[in-house]
Amino acid sequence: MAARVVEWVLVIHYGPSAHRATYGRLNGRSTKYTKDYIQLSRKPEFLDALARLFPEAAGGAEFVPLRYQWPAGMAAGKLVLESADRPHLAWETSLGAPAAWKMSLAPDEGTAQTIPGDPSHRDFAAAENEFALLASRGAGRPYLLAVKLRGEPGTLHLRAYLKNPDKGYAWADIALAPKEVQALAAKTTRRAALAWSVFDGDEVFFDPARNHDAWGRPAPLSAQIAASAGGLSGMQEARLPASLQGDAAAEALDVDPDEVNAFREQMERRSYGVPDSTATVKTRGSAQRAFADAVKANYGYRCAITGIVTRDFLVASHIVPWSEDQSIRLDPSNGICLSLLVDRAFEKGYLLIKDDLAIHVDWSKVGDDQVLRRHLEPLAGQRLTAPAKEAPRLEYLRRRRAFVVSLG
Repeated sequence: MAARVVEWVLVIHYGPSAHRATYGRLNGRSTKYTKDYIQLSRKPEFLDALARLFPEAAGGAEFVPLRYQWPAGMAAGKLVLESADRPHLAWETSLGAPAAWKMSLAPDEGTAQTIPGDPSHRDFAAAENEFALLASRGAGRPYLLAVKLRGEPGTLHLRAYLKNPDKGYAWADIALAPKEVQALAAKTTRRAALAWSVFDGDEVFFDPARNHDAWGRPAPLSAQIAASAGGLSGMQEARLPASLQGDAAAEALDVDPDEVNAFREQMERRSYGVPDSTATVKTRGSAQRAFADAVKANYGYRCAITGIVTRDFLVASHIVPWSEDQSIRLDPSNGICLSLLVDRAFEKGYLLIKDDLAIHVDWSKVGDDQVLRRHLEPLAGQRLTAPAKEAPRLEYLRRRRAFVVSLG
């Protein structure tokens, strides 16, 4: 997965109220640990932002179905708009709060949880004590974040960050977030627990596949591009982070419907070129849409390596990268339908495909990452499932391998 444009960020001060809401239900008659939601604001400017960001809110719906997402998982939830209380972000009582906002005895960068603590207590005093112990555990001040990305009307990406943590928790330091997000966190207090901002431009990016180091910004324009008389498309491309120039990122770009149809007609004529001189950012998105529709249909909307069929997790990956050959950018035989992790591994050279379509894993790249190793080991030696038509051309597979070798 690659970085996408941030549209909205909500920061929640992790005080007693947030702790009790996310900790979970207790035994007995405690009235403090009974909420299955985070309360939001009733301020007109906040309600206006919700109406702008969530179409159902503008239409007068009582609630908006949501998917809470983090790198290791997801959970169903909802944005409740009509209630006896103020609006709130809710979750299933039986499942408890989303894992990204809960405590764990041993959190690290690879776990869904960030906040250290024992989540298993069922009596009031012990649960309260877990909050009191946070500072002594080196966690500093926690904040809960919800990030909405452009083009994802029903998804919030959840994280927790720590302000002034000990070195052992530096991986979750809120200093890893952009200064705008740090400023939001600084505005919150126990009494004013919420801060939010709508981002109108393309200035902040977020990679849902990454945990606390998910943030990015556009690359600065080089003097050469800025001075180029014919460099408009180059300027547009240069303002994208490197991660946004991959196929997964291109599938999230805006498109021109007329341009998409024109590319489809071009492909029917077996003409597959997209010249750099015409390749603006929107053209990149339109070309990828036409290319992806053809490639995914050829593979029956199934990852050719893992067999995953959930369409939200599929990408049409170029074999010879988009940047390497203008003449075959739309060629379906230069594409493979892959799931997100496999696409990333293929893009970065962790996976290579041999002439017999066997998968080769470059273990030297994987290194000591045992979690990644466990994900890739079942793929090593497996053969790619080729489609009945527009199967990968051997020439393209060989060019891909040579390209990866050239990168070192």
